[in-house]
Amino acid sequence: MTIENFIWDSQNQSVSWTYNGKIIKETYENAYFATVNTQENFVYVEAGQNYSQDQVYHLSFDGKRIFTLDKLSGKVSWIYQDKMVEVACKGIVNAQFYIENGVIIVITALSQPHRKLQGFALDGTVLFEKEPPHGYSFVNLSTYKNKPSAVCDGGKINADAYGRSSWHFVIDIKTGDMTKENLAY
Repeated sequence: MTIENFIWDSQNQSVSWTYNGKIIKETYENAYFATVNTQENFVYVEAGQNYSQDQVYHLSFDGKRIFTLDKLSGKVSWIYQDKMVEVACKGIVNAQFYIENGVIIVITALSQPHRKLQGFALDGTVLFEKEPPHGYSFVNLSTYKNKPSAVCDGGKINADAYGRSSWHFVIDIKTGDMTKENLAY
């Protein structure tokens, strides 16, 4: 089932749509972007002052928050078996809910060059905590061939002949081990 009449009202920082004949409307302080993810069936909202991605919300089509990333409070939360699961992570840089893989992955940084990768099972159990691959630093989370990946930058030392140094490292969701796969653009 899909939604109808999706409206992103940037002036009022609200998003609304119709699902199963019911009108759903949500407002978020400092919201600056919203869209529908039709592939994974959720509404995506970004909020933050001066277009800084401080909060990210994934809403089910019936209006429930199914995933929230809040960099200001240092919390990532999601719905699992009809209960809210919340983990605290200091210095959140990026977090993703990989629904099809059943894992939450977070990049944190206590200082700019010292970033780490954390993986959580849907019940909130820590699965792994990893440093970036040798010679690389974490940039953000992504997907590569439908698998969770970390985009890592290798700087001038790891650049190819064309000066490209950002790569997708596919993440093993059980161990956190990363395999270098392909250039990230």
